[in-house]
Amino acid sequence: MKKEKRVLSKKERIREMTILAMFIAIIVVMAFVPYIGFITIGPLSATIIHIPVLIGAVLLGRKGGVILGLTFGIASLIRGATSGGFDFVFIFPWVSVLPRFIFGLIIYDVYRFFKKIIKVRIVALAVSFAILTLIHSLMVLPMIVSTFPIIINNASLGDIVGGDALGTMTAIDTFSSAMQLIWSFLIAFSLIEILFAAVIGSVVADRLIQYLQVNKNPAVKLEE
Repeated sequence: MKKEKRVLSKKERIREMTILAMFIAIIVVMAFVPYIGFITIGPLSATIIHIPVLIGAVLLGRKGGVILGLTFGIASLIRGATSGGFDFVFIFPWVSVLPRFIFGLIIYDVYRFFKKIIKVRIVALAVSFAILTLIHSLMVLPMIVSTFPIIINNASLGDIVGGDALGTMTAIDTFSSAMQLIWSFLIAFSLIEILFAAVIGSVVADRLIQYLQVNKNPAVKLEE
């Protein structure tokens, strides 16, 4: 028998919106305050902004995940517009916004899937966060490479990116070299992002879930 969806009271909706607003604020701060949301290695950056998106989506469900994913994407787009080098590629919405929208949309369901298989909550969180982080990277990296011809063939965009980044983009002129770059990114940056998400993200999410459940917060959607 299908469980009826419970309608939240006004007080409960306000509480849910407060939690959502808190995570939106964290994402924005991490995106624009230097050295908080991005771990810079050379001309490239590994991001840990996806961690509050993961945690917030697990707590608030699909709708919350979509909102947080879009916040992450729009913040990346704005940051890309004010940056040079490889970060400038995030000015294109299919690089910055689209993958993060899909990412936010699937978080809640992926976690629930692993929660049914793995009964220990923190382990289910760690596994799902690691896999979701890898999925995020596999969506974003090909989109990054897809923008290289656009930038190479546009002199004004090339000036913004800068000589070093433009030279690297120009060298990616074959499928094999593009795949080599993607694999290099995955090894150099995605492993860092996966580690942070699986270790730090899962612990924080587990503690927040426990706290909210002890305080009987109906805005938390985990037990629906």
